[in-house]
Amino acid sequence: MQKSNLEPTKFLLKISIDDRGFLWQFFDTKEKQISFNGKDYGKVPPIKRVYMVGNFSKDTVRGMHYHSEEWKYFIVVKGSVKFVISQTEVISDKTKTFILSDKIPEVLVVPPKNYNGWKALEDNTLLLGISNFSLEETSKDDYRIPPDNFMEIFKVKSR
Repeated sequence: MQKSNLEPTKFLLKISIDDRGFLWQFFDTKEKQISFNGKDYGKVPPIKRVYMVGNFSKDTVRGMHYHSEEWKYFIVVKGSVKFVISQTEVISDKTKTFILSDKIPEVLVVPPKNYNGWKALEDNTLLLGISNFSLEETSKDDYRIPPDNFMEIFKVKSR
């Protein structure tokens, strides 16, 4: 796989609603080019794994790990989450936050070489994960750091 300089990005999902109900289109591919709601993102490797994650407590931080080659895509299907993504092991100017919610369906694209983790903001939140690596492959490409390095940014602050 060729190395990517692409930044983590959120894309609004394509939503169709009629009298039967609704449909969220997560993404579309054509000749290894991926697009979200008609906006091209770039060439990405083929998908190998789709999984669902949920927390028993909204105070739990999941992740805070890095993959040197794995691509990940995240979609909240129920509830909301706060993602922290950073190219460094501690909070820096290269650290970004993203809020994902089922109220505004979006996909978060996390290219390789980005530490990432998330925290549910609502009880019973469900997160759909999509990856270009199998479970066995991802375990060999997983570099963890202490979530405590980013706990300050995971906090929800009153405004």
